[in-house]
Amino acid sequence: MNAAMKIGEAAAFVGLPQKTIRYYEDIGLVAPLRSDNGFRYFRPSDVQALALVKNARDLGFTLAESKTLLELFQNPNRSNAAVKDFATEHL
Repeated sequence: MNAAMKIGEAAAFVGLPQKTIRYYEDIGLVAPLRSDNGFRYFRPSDVQALALVKNARDLGFTLAESKTLLELFQNPNRSNAAVKDFATEHL
């Protein structure tokens, strides 16, 4: 996965409905690129974020908790212990 994907491709790759991806965009979890004609283009980092949120949700994390995990993942200054502590609290 090196190139940007349209929403249908990203949905199939990650295993989420397009409607869910649109909702995740609406609430700010992902911010795909937009073409002049309005098509969404998901970069590899966007697809990775969608996959992380999907996996977190599959593991029983709430949407708010999933957003926190995503923010931790995207923060280059976070410690691995912070992620482990957050996940342990969930368990």
